[in-house]
Amino acid sequence: MKVLLLHPEDAVAESYPGQHWDLVVDLGRAPVGTYERWSRQAGSQVISIYDYAEEIGDLYRLRELLQLGTGRMVDQWGIDWWDVLSLEIVPELQQLMLAHRVSKELGAACELYSTRPHPLATALRRLLGARLTILESRFQSVIHRLRHYREVFSHLDNAKLAQVIEDKLDGKHSIRRQFARRRYVSGRPVILLPSAYVNVSRTAVAYAKLLPDHQFLLALTRSNAKLPSLPANVRSASLSPYFAASDQREIESLIQSWSSLRKQLIDIADEFNTAHAVGELGRIPALLSWGIALRDAWNRLFESENVTACLSADDSNPPSSIPLILAKKRGLPALSAHHGALNYAMAIKVNHADFYLATNEMERDYMRRMCHFAADKIAIVASAQSKPRPLQPAARRSAPWLVFFTEPYQSGWWRSDEVYRDLLPRLWSLAQTCGLKLVFKLHPFESIKGHRGMLRRLIPEHERQIEVLAGPPSDQLWSSIQFALTVQSSTALECDVLGIPVFLCAWLRDPFSGYVQQYGRFGIGHVLESPEQIAEIPGLLTSRNGKPLKRQAVSGAIGSDELEHLFSRSCSLPMASNA
Repeated sequence: MKVLLLHPEDAVAESYPGQHWDLVVDLGRAPVGTYERWSRQAGSQVISIYDYAEEIGDLYRLRELLQLGTGRMVDQWGIDWWDVLSLEIVPELQQLMLAHRVSKELGAACELYSTRPHPLATALRRLLGARLTILESRFQSVIHRLRHYREVFSHLDNAKLAQVIEDKLDGKHSIRRQFARRRYVSGRPVILLPSAYVNVSRTAVAYAKLLPDHQFLLALTRSNAKLPSLPANVRSASLSPYFAASDQREIESLIQSWSSLRKQLIDIADEFNTAHAVGELGRIPALLSWGIALRDAWNRLFESENVTACLSADDSNPPSSIPLILAKKRGLPALSAHHGALNYAMAIKVNHADFYLATNEMERDYMRRMCHFAADKIAIVASAQSKPRPLQPAARRSAPWLVFFTEPYQSGWWRSDEVYRDLLPRLWSLAQTCGLKLVFKLHPFESIKGHRGMLRRLIPEHERQIEVLAGPPSDQLWSSIQFALTVQSSTALECDVLGIPVFLCAWLRDPFSGYVQQYGRFGIGHVLESPEQIAEIPGLLTSRNGKPLKRQAVSGAIGSDELEHLFSRSCSLPMASNA
């Protein structure tokens, strides 16, 4: 049996025509229509390795794997660095779990070919004990690398390009700290809001608005976490001035602990054995050095500022999880929240917060039922973010836009062009049928430049007639939407609150999180199971005209007084969790 492993940046049509494959396994993801077309081109079945995902079951297996390493790489502050850094290799572990399943389907008698080198190809060769033939020549390798970087840079505007350069070349702020100065410290008590991304900053500041009598410090680890304006009770500061050279002896000692832990993990679990074989575990020492630099910088900030509590709106990311852990170790109230609608990482990670702030009953249910989070540690807090009042049904039906809220599909292993090759003709046809302007509202990780380039490639005849918007949603945007589509974006909840019909493209959902199922459980949006159902939207809208949307009730929400008590650790919340 000849099996071709298709690199995520290659297509079947380009992959050595004239050769016959018994099976083609895509190491990326694409819509079903893409695989049907490719199967016809290749004359053999084409599938995706992500077809083997088991969604929620995979989350629980991943949690079991990560728990195997806890408590064995702890520093002088009591920080378990496996707990902090293992989340950085979760995507690779998820992929390797799929490789193990695929290997059981293929059997040892197959011949493996790969269009290019890839860790999953190496993993399958090792698991099957089969020979792996790389079809890419040395010259093609050079061309592919140049093409890859050209493609990456073509999607980045100047600000995002500058941020990528900072992240790659100055992860420990060795350069940035030379040009940064610490701001004047008044000594006034502040609640710390750590952030590395703009959407995290927005969420954290929204909570700060609920307590106007308290002062907050939005501490930024990256440039693109800045906000254009802040409320009067929030000041912003960069973490860069607090970085300094790390203690190399401590790092070496922790790396020795990691070496011992790595051997144990390799012996205990097949997934870790494979991860080691393909080099994924080799990232931990560099991540450890980076993490120690972050820890020391945050400690210097704690020593300089009069921090009384910490709220992290992204406690799965080391730049904003480390200060939360340090606050807890210092005996300060530590609260966490999430900048999106749901957070599957809470199902696999250790919780360090005293309380988790949920925005609605749907999130609380997900935390309790899916993540097995302690009920008395979850508080629902009504959002402070202002939204326009919902339009009356007649006004909504006359709004001029059909809006598609995008998501960063590349980070979910999707072939982005194939996603839009499938979506764009359907969305354009839908907009024309409904007499609406087609608008794309971009995720913060995306750029107008990159999206415009994609439109020119895939739908050049209509590109100029399509609007592309970036930045935080405006009141004008919300009032201009007649109906919207997305996959699992948190904007679905905002549409629900504003009375905007929203449709969820479930076939593009994350393969491990269960987000779309949770939306459906609470009646958020109308779930579409296939791209063909996009054409049914006009009929679905007609059938519900005049009927009120089923909106999610927010029960048991706490007010600003109770939130203030959480930041002072002067109350618990059994009443909120049982409401």
